[in-house]
Amino acid sequence: MEVDSTTVIPSAKPITSSGMTNMTPDDYRNIFWSMLRDAIDQMLTHPPGSYKPISYEQMYSAVYKCVCKQYSEQLYADLMTHVKTRLGQWSNHLTSVEDDSFINEFHKALVQYFHALGGIVPIFTYMNRFYIESKLHTDLKTELIKVFSSLVSDQHVARLIPLMVAAQSRPFCIPPAVMSTMCKHLYQLNPEYTVIEPKLFSSYLPNVLPQMTEEDLQAQKKADYMLQESLRAQGWGCSNNMSSTRKRDLEDAPGPPNRG
Repeated sequence: MEVDSTTVIPSAKPITSSGMTNMTPDDYRNIFWSMLRDAIDQMLTHPPGSYKPISYEQMYSAVYKCVCKQYSEQLYADLMTHVKTRLGQWSNHLTSVEDDSFINEFHKALVQYFHALGGIVPIFTYMNRFYIESKLHTDLKTELIKVFSSLVSDQHVARLIPLMVAAQSRPFCIPPAVMSTMCKHLYQLNPEYTVIEPKLFSSYLPNVLPQMTEEDLQAQKKADYMLQESLRAQGWGCSNNMSSTRKRDLEDAPGPPNRG
C-alpha cells in the first residue's frame, strides 16, 4: 500500500479537553466510516499502484477514534460486510468468465486481494488488537482470508485446479510465475486445496507430497530411465544422429544465388 503521511483527518467536532473529538452515529457513518470505506474500495478495485496514495496516518487515526468512542463492533461489522459485498461481486464475475481466460482472471483477483490485505490489516491494527483479538479471540487477517475462501475460492476451485493442470501440460500456456503465485496463495487460503491435485502444488511448493519411500525412489528412477530411452529412440541426445541431421540440413539448403 502506498503511504502518504501529509494529509490529516478532518475534524468532525471541536476537540475536547481529552484530546478526542465527539462522535455521533452520523459522524461515524458519514465521516469516519465513509472515508475508510473509500480507502478499502481503492485497494480492492484498482490495480496496485494505480490509485491515489492512501494516508496510513489518516486512516489509522480514524480507526483509533472509532474504537475509543465505542464503535469497534460497528466498525468491524461494516468492514466485513463491505468486503463480503465486493467479494460476492468478484465471484459473480468469475462465473461468467470463459475457461481460456479463467486462470488469468482468478490470478488477478488473488493478487488484488492479497495486496489489499497488506493495506487493510495495518490500517485496522488498533481495532484488531483491542476488539478482534481481545473479544473475538481471532485476528483480522485470518477472518479476511476466511471470507475470500468462503465466497470466492471455495466456489471456483473445482473448476480452477483442473484448468491449471491442463495449462501446466502445455508449455508457456500460463507463465510459471503466475502458476507459482496461484499455488502459493491458494495454499495460504486453504492448505486442503492441495489434496485436489497434489502433483500440481508440489511443482511450486515444498513438502506438499509425502516423503518418498525406498520403493518410490526406485519407481522414480525407473520412470526417468524409461523417459530417457524414449527420448533416445526419437533421436534426442544422440550426437551421431544430430550430426547426420545437421549434415542433411546443410546438403538440402539452397546455395548462394548465381550472380552471373
